[in-house]
Amino acid sequence: MIACVGIGTFTGFIFLMVLLLVAGPVDPVIESAAGPLLHIFYQATNSRTGSIILLLFPLVCLLFATVSIMTTSSRMTWAFARDGGLPLSRVFARVHPTLELPLNSLYLTTALVVIFGCIFLGSSSAFNAIISASVVALGVSYAMPIAINCLRGRKMLGQRPFVLPEPFAWVANLLGIAYVTVTTVLFLFPPELPVTGSNMNYCIVAFAIVIIISTFQWFIDGRKNFKGPQVDLEIVRVDSAVVAGGNRKGADGEDGSA
Repeated sequence: MIACVGIGTFTGFIFLMVLLLVAGPVDPVIESAAGPLLHIFYQATNSRTGSIILLLFPLVCLLFATVSIMTTSSRMTWAFARDGGLPLSRVFARVHPTLELPLNSLYLTTALVVIFGCIFLGSSSAFNAIISASVVALGVSYAMPIAINCLRGRKMLGQRPFVLPEPFAWVANLLGIAYVTVTTVLFLFPPELPVTGSNMNYCIVAFAIVIIISTFQWFIDGRKNFKGPQVDLEIVRVDSAVVAGGNRKGADGEDGSA
């Protein structure tokens, strides 16, 4: 898992560096009707055919990523509904008896994606506000448990197979909180001055709507029915024991071979 993250970071860094080197002036890239990535490919190859062929590679990657994202989001929706955190939780917490997957949660996820796509067709500003708000909300959702854990002296985590050294863990946690704080403020800034109704960053509006709906849902339904996250501690203990046993077996094998 860690190796996959490292490989993705390395290859992604090289890809971005190459794009920046061949992008040329920034304004034509941003304003291109063909999209920034296709415009950069055309600037680099000066060939429409070559640009389309190069564009197919990230499109194929996006296709596989879409399957993974839909799978993950539908399972997260199911888990939240299972814990009673959504309206109509009983509906979205059902697992199809034959397919053995949360079909209702998958339907909900797909419907929301279609709705967002329709919003993009109607208003790109509204769509960009929703996407920007999702980035801010994602960062805040990462920072909240880290901040709570730090405020409690990093004593909230139980036994786990992967543990960072304590000084390094504190640095990583505090750096993560600082990064989310800075990026959240920056993402709420308008793109240019002076600010008008047409160039305003409506991310703060979309984010405020999410906060209002979440607060309303909590007081109306969530605080009465939400019980979670539901974790089977026995399974966690068994997994930890299996990991610990595998580590001991590996260490004994190395000692024997030595």
